[in-house]
Amino acid sequence: MTLVNQISKVVKIYLTKHQEKMLDGEKGDAIAKLMQLIVKIGEVNKAEKLIPIKSAQIAGVSYFTVGDSIFSFFDLLLKDEVKVSVPSWLNPAGMDRNKWKAMKIDEKFAKKQFEIIQTYEKMGIETTLSCTPYLIGHQPSYGEHLAWSESSAVIMANGFFGARTNREGAPSSLAAAITGLTAYYGLHKKENRLPDVLIDVEAQIIHPSDFSALGYWFGEKFHGLIPFFSNIKNVTLDKTKMMASAMASVGSVAHFHIQNVTPDAKTINQKDVEEHIIFTENEKQEIYELYDSTEGEVDLVTVGCPHTSLSELVLIESYLKNQSLKEDVEFWVFSSNKVIQSKDASNTIENLESRGIKIFADTCMVVSPVVRNNFSNIMTNSAKAAFYLSRDEHIKVKLLQLEKIMERVIK
Repeated sequence: MTLVNQISKVVKIYLTKHQEKMLDGEKGDAIAKLMQLIVKIGEVNKAEKLIPIKSAQIAGVSYFTVGDSIFSFFDLLLKDEVKVSVPSWLNPAGMDRNKWKAMKIDEKFAKKQFEIIQTYEKMGIETTLSCTPYLIGHQPSYGEHLAWSESSAVIMANGFFGARTNREGAPSSLAAAITGLTAYYGLHKKENRLPDVLIDVEAQIIHPSDFSALGYWFGEKFHGLIPFFSNIKNVTLDKTKMMASAMASVGSVAHFHIQNVTPDAKTINQKDVEEHIIFTENEKQEIYELYDSTEGEVDLVTVGCPHTSLSELVLIESYLKNQSLKEDVEFWVFSSNKVIQSKDASNTIENLESRGIKIFADTCMVVSPVVRNNFSNIMTNSAKAAFYLSRDEHIKVKLLQLEKIMERVIK
């Protein structure tokens, strides 16, 4: 091992000879700069070494969020024609690649968005454009080290699947994807994955939106801490992703445990968790009441934050029964292309669209400018979506169970 201390005089981080060559520019200027970023992050977080990763999930895709600044970063990377060294996937973009005109995206935006996607594709990154890679064949294995960046994907990788990743930024996840390395700190280390708070769930947590409300409540109250949830029944992957995404967005929570469900829960002695809190029915209702600001008829119903699974699409279909939407209802569902285009989904998709529901891939209500620019009275079953949409002062949001949403919008 070689000691490298050129970048920092405070923290010493050890690199292999190969890693040192990458840092010194022997593999190109772009690789050197990406290594500098990874090493600097490691030093700041007192990492003693770098570790290899199995996969990367990369944010910084929507032109709505990254703007033109992303292109100067691309110029550096394209000059050296860098490629990713591990399987890597993209976060949602600002539009549906196939239906961007139907979304009323202007051509200038679309051109920029396609350029961003194509640039990532040149680097060997799979253009999944989804926040739920684990729904489309990219489930991480227990104990694997990753460099994932989208907040809801990160927390699911850690909590539900037992993989290990910190909450990477867009540049650091791309740097990790290309070098195959990340700094060994934070949630990569076993001792940092233990729960800080035990939550005894007394409230009735049944619907996905109830799970979402629970996640919102925890994230707002215990920012950045790791929860251990006890007494939750009927846990599914879809319900868990709703809870996890809310925790991650509201409170930057990146890991969790659920009694008798998540991989590490059985190794934890609940008596060792010092802080115990009860989540009551009143506290659940407070979250629903927090997002109950719509006035009159809503102008958009939106589902798919995080992206919907096939089972969620089937659930929407079951609530419709043989009815159609009211004529004045705009209903948008967001999912991934791999889910929408699968053979198993074809009949469901056709049925939903024939009833007036619009289904978009590659994007969502949070990262697309269309929702914010065209709607102001929005109903959703996602606390994460409610949180982000309500940041725009002109938007009023109602959080509601999906079944109740459907009852309101069908004829």
